[in-house]
Amino acid sequence: MATQAKVYRATPPLEQWKKDSAVSLARRSDDTILTRIDTLIDEYGKCQDGYVKIQLKADLFFTLDYWLKDVKRNSSMNKGRTPAIYGLYQFTAETLAQSLGTTVNVLPEYLERHFGRRLSYHGEHLDVLGQAAIYLSRAEVDKYRLTFRKGKAYMFTWPGKGVEGAEKNAGALSLVLADSSTATSPVFNKSANWGGFAMSMGRELYMARHHCRKGFGDEGNFYHSSYLAGEPVLCAGTIKMRNGIIAEVCNDSGHYRPDARNFIGFLQTLQMHGVNIASVVVGDYSGALRANGHHFLAAQGNWARAALTGQASVFAANENAKASYGGERRHEQQIIARMYREAVAAGLAGESREERQYFCERLQGFIKVGANGATNQPFAPFVNTTWMMQAIDRFYRPAPAPVHQKLPPPPVPARQPMVPGRNPPPPPQRGPRLPPRP
Repeated sequence: MATQAKVYRATPPLEQWKKDSAVSLARRSDDTILTRIDTLIDEYGKCQDGYVKIQLKADLFFTLDYWLKDVKRNSSMNKGRTPAIYGLYQFTAETLAQSLGTTVNVLPEYLERHFGRRLSYHGEHLDVLGQAAIYLSRAEVDKYRLTFRKGKAYMFTWPGKGVEGAEKNAGALSLVLADSSTATSPVFNKSANWGGFAMSMGRELYMARHHCRKGFGDEGNFYHSSYLAGEPVLCAGTIKMRNGIIAEVCNDSGHYRPDARNFIGFLQTLQMHGVNIASVVVGDYSGALRANGHHFLAAQGNWARAALTGQASVFAANENAKASYGGERRHEQQIIARMYREAVAAGLAGESREERQYFCERLQGFIKVGANGATNQPFAPFVNTTWMMQAIDRFYRPAPAPVHQKLPPPPVPARQPMVPGRNPPPPPQRGPRLPPRP
């Protein structure tokens, strides 16, 4: 760095950090990413849980790294804060590497392993073996990058994107409020409001129209792997937004198959940009599990914890899913078994049959309520405790049989010794009297 970085020996308290990163005639509130750094430092100083502190430090590392990249391209950011930001970035990287049992040189690889997703078997089969995907260069992918201002997403307009005709004559790139309908594709089998997205390990969010048929015009096959040329991602799937406001996000990417943990990194990125994640709904690839972003993040991605605390709706599925998995309901049973496994892992349920039944009774109250409080969910009528117990026995493992203890025989009272004059007379015999003898 051109400017001498400040040296840190420990994560500074919030007040000291604000003093170190202060710049004359500059307001902190104008820098959204800086205010997120302030929040993370404050939470880190108050946290007592060692595991949570590692998570906070990782979030802080990603946020500091993004600030150092964004300050080079965003003229509204004050470069005078760079010495403090870079100094804290160096210290955070070193201590995070120590916490993960590695060195700074291989820290990116460890972060990819813990927080990112590599190509799945499906993705490698198409991209590596089949050579079916087109890969974008760094210069090409930048026009798909979303930027954020005051919690709203903006996208670049470019020839051929969005409404055909008008933007072809636009010529130069310009920023407009992002709308996912410009990136819709029939391959997602969703409404026109959903578009494909991918988020890099550096927290860059990209959105574009996907084409998944070989020889589709001049653009070939555009997959989730096309943005970053098959490199690991923080999250990928489909997203729904209008006028720059993100409404919903889903992790339905066959190339990467992200899980609930990847939603955590995605939501933390939105927080970094000042997005109100309480208004963002996250849904898993099955379309059956949905949760409020704020509550999902508080539950650390555990669907069972979110549901059992009344913070998520279960079986918010559509009619297509109902038709696809009718009859045996195998798909829905697998979801119940998966949630029970998560509840056991989180210490919210036990393995015995009685504890399983208690878990099912608690969960049943949330299954019949939709994401918006609606009670007309397609799977609600047939769900009961017995059905859920059978699902857990089938797709998790049968409950252990109750242990029947053999009770010992009742004790035989001890015989009392005969004491003359003290023992009671024998009880009188009952029955008819015998006639006198002649």
